[in-house]
Amino acid sequence: MDSERERTILIVEDEQSLAALHAHHLQDDYEARVAFTGGEALVELTSDIDLVLLDRRMPGMSGDELLEHIDDWESDCQVIMVTAVDPDLDIIDMPLAGYLTKPVSKEELLTAVEQAFLIDDYEELVSEYYETRKKYATLTAEFSPTEIDDERFDELEGRIDELETEMNEILEQFPDNELRDAFRGIHESE
Repeated sequence: MDSERERTILIVEDEQSLAALHAHHLQDDYEARVAFTGGEALVELTSDIDLVLLDRRMPGMSGDELLEHIDDWESDCQVIMVTAVDPDLDIIDMPLAGYLTKPVSKEELLTAVEQAFLIDDYEELVSEYYETRKKYATLTAEFSPTEIDDERFDELEGRIDELETEMNEILEQFPDNELRDAFRGIHESE
């Protein structure tokens, strides 16, 4: 999990004053970059972009088209639509971490960004947890407890406990109680 480094957010918004406002809201916790067109955003979309705040309606390349490019590139960044367009069923097929309808308050924006990053962190922990559990299950199926007297095995057991604690700590930070409960339910059912 790489939550120690400052995360970078690309704001793609053709309305310059609104882009500047979003950047101002984010600047205390994140590095905020701005692109005023889809073309500028394509240039800015490098591997160090963690999240894109994307306006849906822009002159030239629309936010929907830019989202297709991001998805085609299999970029590791997440996307939150921040738009005046009311959501419709077409968002079902869009790879989005969130959808905010303008006007968006500072609190709404920060909550959506925070939750997207918490989900990202949680997914990384869950991936490591299941990899670690698979190793543990393989070893315990192969060897009796007396045969596994090894410091590395003890560390493996300790890491499982650490990961469970870290996952629960992240879940407790989720601003959306329903989403937190859904994640917890998925994890506990496995």
